[in-house]
Formats: sequence, C-alpha cells, structure tokens
Amino acid sequence: MKKHVTNLLRSLVFLSILAFSLYVINRVLRPKYTLENSDWPSTSTYEQFYEMKENTVDVIFLGSSVMVNAVSPQEIYNTSGIRSYNLGSEQQSIFLSYYWLKEALRLQSPKAVVLDTRFVFELHPANPINTRETLQRKCLDPMRWSEVKREAVREVCRIDPTQTEMSYYLTNIRYHGRWTELSEQDFIPEEYTSAELKGFSPLEEYGDDSYDTYVPGGGKDARDLQPVMREYLDKTVDLCRENGITLILISLPGNAMSDRENNALTSYAESRGVDYYNFCEKTLYDALGAELPREKTVSHANLWGAIRVSDYLGTLLRKKYKVQAVQDAQYEKTRDYYAQVIKDCELVHIKDFNQYLKELRDDRYTVFIASLKDTSTCLTEEMKENLAALGIKTDLSEKKQWSYAAVIDAETGVTEIYDEKKQVALSGSIREKNVFYELTGTGYYAGSGNSLVIDGKDYSKNKTGLTFVVYDNVRRKVIDRATFNTSTEKVSVSR
Repeated sequence: MKKHVTNLLRSLVFLSILAFSLYVINRVLRPKYTLENSDWPSTSTYEQFYEMKENTVDVIFLGSSVMVNAVSPQEIYNTSGIRSYNLGSEQQSIFLSYYWLKEALRLQSPKAVVLDTRFVFELHPANPINTRETLQRKCLDPMRWSEVKREAVREVCRIDPTQTEMSYYLTNIRYHGRWTELSEQDFIPEEYTSAELKGFSPLEEYGDDSYDTYVPGGGKDARDLQPVMREYLDKTVDLCRENGITLILISLPGNAMSDRENNALTSYAESRGVDYYNFCEKTLYDALGAELPREKTVSHANLWGAIRVSDYLGTLLRKKYKVQAVQDAQYEKTRDYYAQVIKDCELVHIKDFNQYLKELRDDRYTVFIASLKDTSTCLTEEMKENLAALGIKTDLSEKKQWSYAAVIDAETGVTEIYDEKKQVALSGSIREKNVFYELTGTGYYAGSGNSLVIDGKDYSKNKTGLTFVVYDNVRRKVIDRATFNTSTEKVSVSR
C-alpha cells in the first residue's frame, strides 16, 4: 500500500512539473507584440486590459488596426472625462471583435461599444474568418482561458477546418520555431502590464497633403457583407442589446468607400436599429477638422489625427449618448506617460538644431552621439551653449574634423571620447544591462563611416555631421535618430 501511495505521489509531482513546464514554454514561445516593438501591440493591449479594475471601463472600441491607431482612450479621458479602452488589433475581423466583446463583458459593464466596420466586407477570401491566420492568432492568443476563449477556438476550427484546437491549447506546437528569436520581452511579461495607453498605438509619420472624401453619388447597388462577418455582426448587435449597451458602427477615413459600401452599411444599421457614422463621407470628415499633412486621420491615423478623432468621439459619446465623466486613478496616473508619448512624436519632426538640443534635456532619454567627417565647423555660440547644457563638456568647435562619440544617460552620466586622427569607439549598456550599445565616431582623417548600434541594430545614416540616437528609457525603445550636418552654415537635418 505504501509503495502505491509513493508511486502516486511521484506521478502527481511529475505531472505537476510537466504541466508547469508546458505552461512556461507555451507562454515564452508565444510571439509578443508590445508597445516596444509593434505599431499594433496586441499583447500589450490585452495584457493591460486584464489589469483594469472590474466595471471601470464605460466605452469599448473594437476593430482592426485603423481603430488601434485612431482612438486614444487617454485623450478621450483628458478632454471628456470618459473611461474607455481600445480593444482593437491588426486585421481584427468582426468574428474576433465579437469574441473580444464577449470576453470584455466578463470583466466590464460598458455603456457603449464603438465598432469599426472595415472587416464587415470580404478582405481575405482564402480565410473564412476574413483574417490572415497569423493575425487571427495574434488577436486570440493573449485572451485568457475561459469558456469564452474555448468557444472562440471551437468556432475558429469549425469555420476553418485547416486549424486545430490543440494548437491553441499548446501554442508550442504552432510556435516551436521561435527558439532562435527569443528576446527580453518573452521572459519578462510585467514589462507590458501597466495599462499606460489602454490599447492605443501612436504613429508619428505625417500623411498626404490631401484626402479625397467620399461624396454620395446616388447609386443604388449595395456590396454584400461577408457571410460569416454578417452572422457575427448580428451576434454583436444582439449581445449589446441583451446587455443594455449602445452599439455604434463607424467607418474611419481611408476605409474602402463608395455608394456600394455606404448603402450596405447604412441599410444594415437601419434594419438593426443602430447608429452608423461614415467618417469617409465629406461632411463627417470635415467635422473632424483635421489639417493635413500633420493631422493624418486617413487609413492608419497618426498621433495628431488620433487626437482629432478621439476628441470628436469623446464629445459625441458625452453629449449624444450621455456617457458620464468619471474621475479614475487608472487614467489619472497615466497622464504623464501620454504626455511623454506626445513629446516623443513631436521630437522626430524638429528640424532646428537648437530646439532639438533643448528637447533632449529629459531624464527619460539616453542620448547617443557619433561623428562623421566634420563635427562642428559651423557651430554657433548658441549651439555650443545648448550642447553644454545637455552635458557635453568637450568644446567641439576646437575639434572640427575629429572623431567623436558620446553617451548621455541620467543614471550613468556623460561619457565622451575623441581623437584627431583615429576612429573612436564606445560600448556599454543601459537599463541595468538590458540594452547594449556600440558606437564608433569617425573624423575626416579616420575613415568613411560611423555606427550607432543599439540593441543589435545600427541606426547610423553615414551622413556628415553629428548623428543622434535617442532612447526613451520609460517606453523602452529608440524614438528618434537624426543627423545634423554641422559643416554647413545652415545646419540641416537628415532622418
């Protein structure tokens, strides 16, 4: 008897170790899309959502990547006081939006849901879920296991027989080849669980100078909704109605739009008794007040375009749909982070050297500098003063064609190296040895190229002058690289 008990205990210990090992392996191997490495950071989005206190999110945004870039919950809170969360993800079809809404309702009691209609129409004919399989998993993998996820997985495999349920339960089956590309973010999940941007992902690139809005042409034809998407759009309408939630459908600027799409969406909204806003249409687009090219709202909106869209939607939700403003510590404590994101996005558009140097005086930044050919022939006194204020002790005007490199870090201080004839090199790490760097500065007589390697990537543009690479230690990413040509009277910038 004693022998049987011992064997049973050993088996239980073995199975426990096996189960724990499989859990760890599955979690590590699953790809991570975070605020540090992706324009559509679904892993961060969903991990952060689970950090929110229950029943504190009053509006949920759902949809594809155009929604992720267009709606900033922090902006909406700052201007309208409304607590919202952006649960969008890259190529999130209506099927996936439905299951994330269902998952959200386990934890939150939203008063309104705003759904992007881009994926109502057939965009991926080869995939019955209307989404590439990799991006479908990118959306579903971070969902925690519950009856909602089990149902979603069953439905995926029913609709698309090429997929297997086991590959969702044991993700190492799908991602076993990732062993060679694992990084810091795969092993430290707490890196992305502080709910800073609440699903929003900012882009800083400016857009085109103009946008041809949709103007109704009187056509009567309507485009067919993809059958599975129609089914799950109906389910979404019903789910919202059952829970007393106001559902709002929107088309964001840049979505495919003609009379056929507009007729289909308008007709559907009327038949189901939900509101529909077409921001591709001239009147509504103009109401956003976006000034191109800076405030890009088209397709994937940039930060400033998102501010326009978010402010409009916040006002609409407050005035028409009577969503109340609520002060909430979860949104108050992320105001500063959001302000830093705006500053980072502004930085990449600064062309004036003096203004740029002033903006770099920020303890959140680590600044890497490397020379090529000519460092300072045309430096003015103001420029030298701003370099000194940044922490540079060397008078570069006395070393015009020397090799030069420097690192400016709030924790480790300022490190500089220079030589008149030879190339110079600096190497080390920041963020407690989580990020490594190697710099080479090259003067006029020392060679033809420089390098600024941060975390294995070379950010040098091999342009004459001083190249700056700016690393944001809070956002844990390089947020700008710029070469200022200080060899000409009018200092120019190249990015």
